[in-house]
Amino acid sequence: MAFDASRYVVGDEWAYRLRDTAPSERVRIKAVTPKKTTASIEVEFPDDSYRVQIVPSSRLRVRWADVEAYDAQQASWQRIADFDLDSVERSAVLTVYSVLIPEEVAELDWRPVEDATIIKDVGALDDILQAPAEEILSKVPWFTTDDGTVASPAGTLLIAEIACRAHSHTILQYVIEEEAKVRHKCKHGGPHPFRKGEHSSPEWEYEWYRKYVRPEHELLRQWCGHRAVAAHERLTAAEAENHRLDLLVVQLIKALDLAGDTTRAEQFAEEHERDRITPYLARPVIDRPLHWSEIPVREVKVYRRRHW
Repeated sequence: MAFDASRYVVGDEWAYRLRDTAPSERVRIKAVTPKKTTASIEVEFPDDSYRVQIVPSSRLRVRWADVEAYDAQQASWQRIADFDLDSVERSAVLTVYSVLIPEEVAELDWRPVEDATIIKDVGALDDILQAPAEEILSKVPWFTTDDGTVASPAGTLLIAEIACRAHSHTILQYVIEEEAKVRHKCKHGGPHPFRKGEHSSPEWEYEWYRKYVRPEHELLRQWCGHRAVAAHERLTAAEAENHRLDLLVVQLIKALDLAGDTTRAEQFAEEHERDRITPYLARPVIDRPLHWSEIPVREVKVYRRRHW
């Protein structure tokens, strides 16, 4: 679809910025040349001896009458540009946001400040973080727009870390699943992520894992906390061992049945299924005291030795 250049009218005055961080200058439109996705606009600078210059339409954001509000907003964006995320941090943040934080609650913003966060629903974000978002905003620069509350890149890191602490099991499970996929690729290769139709080698996949994937996973584990990582690994190992022993017991019962001891095989199979320890049974269950009328009656026969 062709670019709509009808908003740029010859004779109108607009605010021009050479860069996002440059000051606004007043310009007057002299001619408009529409293109497919933009427009080349010939402008003159009334405050600079009516100098004439051709500029892209992307450099004309607002009319000159609205320049004060626009400058204030740009100043706010510059104020929160306090921190630059490296590639590992950016990748980890993307993972956390995609797994834990829906876009209708908060989303990453890339322009004009990379890795800023727009918080759209503060209450929902509080529930996800299990902590008030105001505590995060009190530690980092932020400002408010029509889209929501914009937190700086440093705030983005804090949100990602706190979300990991609150939902460590989900993130750690994600890491384990991803590492299982990477393990397969490091042994057999896989579809090349950058060369369509080509197959990557195991050596290439391991190099990619070592440089990019492993640092991200280690950072995610760090954000989850040492105790959470240790507890999750112990739980995963316990579940795997329980599954292994369960399969072994089933094989032993089957072997006992094939050996002809059907009665004991059925007895062990019933006991194995009946006495399973589930998460519900792992904790003590506190019941109310029974009334004497609710206590079942048990008849016990007592045999006494006769005295002659």
